[in-house]
Amino acid sequence: MLISIFASVWAQNLWDELILKNEIKILKEKYKSKNPRFVVFSYDCKNPFLKDEKVEYKEYFPIWIKNPLNIFKNIKNFFIFLLTIIKSDLIVIWGWWLFFDNEVWNKKNPLDLWIFRMKFFKFFLKRIYFFRVWLSIKRENSFKKIQKIFSWKKDIIEVRDNYSLKVLQDLGIEKVGKKYDPVFFDNWWNIEDIINKKISIKKIFKDFSLKNLKWIDFENKKIWIAFRSGYLTKDPELEILMIKEIIEFIQKKWWQVIFLPHSFSKQDILSNDYKWMKLISSKLKNIEIAWSMQETYDFYRNKKLDIVLAQRLHSIILSQVYEIPFIGISYSKKTSEILNELK
Repeated sequence: MLISIFASVWAQNLWDELILKNEIKILKEKYKSKNPRFVVFSYDCKNPFLKDEKVEYKEYFPIWIKNPLNIFKNIKNFFIFLLTIIKSDLIVIWGWWLFFDNEVWNKKNPLDLWIFRMKFFKFFLKRIYFFRVWLSIKRENSFKKIQKIFSWKKDIIEVRDNYSLKVLQDLGIEKVGKKYDPVFFDNWWNIEDIINKKISIKKIFKDFSLKNLKWIDFENKKIWIAFRSGYLTKDPELEILMIKEIIEFIQKKWWQVIFLPHSFSKQDILSNDYKWMKLISSKLKNIEIAWSMQETYDFYRNKKLDIVLAQRLHSIILSQVYEIPFIGISYSKKTSEILNELK
């Protein structure tokens, strides 16, 4: 069985890579009787995070279409795309950036490109599995495009949040199921056991400040910070001052502070944790920082963390999965929804 996956893996973001890793794990189990092989379409085929003999990477079509130097590459990629689709037994689509219309770093609406791709999937009568997608839609005219994308009768549709579920149901899309984020399966045991374990020390849904830390006594511990820029406050300078204040408070309590970046993206600089954390660490003393996605992941997986100040969604999830005490800090509906589901 050949499964083609259209994924959001190319931006050096641990979130995306772990979703793909666990998606393939889940699909292997689901279709194990058919001995599945996978083709993953990506914008970066040279540096895959997941390496597996059953997984082959191919470049997306189109890719950077405005650059005239890419003309022949895109012609080649189009025929690879076409041939792969024809051979595929199942088309799997996942990710959030696949179905958004409001990211500041991308001026185009990618929904048009997905309508274009869907025409080929439908022409060849392919079964499409929308795998735990997350919609991020702001523009009124985008809802009609979403309806076009999700209206194929051969669709299997799973979402991972209530907002996406409501959007599709309001559009009259039938048979939509809500499933847990794939990263909850990173340690591969009973999902209900994971959700129901009491791991969080505190859940903060707004206005994080030093007051949230003052009554927590974890002397001589390593405190790991997995924040995302722009969410404590919209003022960049004020945000740096706030984080400096938090770190200096922690250090006075004899806690060691280590930054835990999840995104190393060169394309989406606004979400690049590493550059942002490097900037902050340059203004402070005795701050360590994980230097790669693999190192960040290994800290969770090998349980080298004592306590995590977890603002990023998958920092919350990985802390829960690997039973690492964490202070969950919500910055959006998606993080609030996950925190509310956890014990």
